[in-house]
Amino acid sequence: MNPKTFNELKTKIQNAIQQKLAQLPNNHGEAGFTLIDGFLNFPIQDKMDGSLTIGGPTVPMVAIMGNTSGRVTFFPLKALIPDFDK
Repeated sequence: MNPKTFNELKTKIQNAIQQKLAQLPNNHGEAGFTLIDGFLNFPIQDKMDGSLTIGGPTVPMVAIMGNTSGRVTFFPLKALIPDFDK
């Protein structure tokens, strides 16, 4: 794997998100979106018993915030840039 920084992928991420958003029927009253700088890792848990497991598999993601509502939307990085880890 060839590690990349967020700044190296930022333009590709923004373009991919714009393409995804353009496919939506409307923007729900948003005056645009702002890309939150940085990667997020969502952990995958294999059971729900009230405990928290540290470590294990994760889903790398990025997030955008609606400029009007403040609503945060997450996008799996692999869905935006299928070859990001190459």
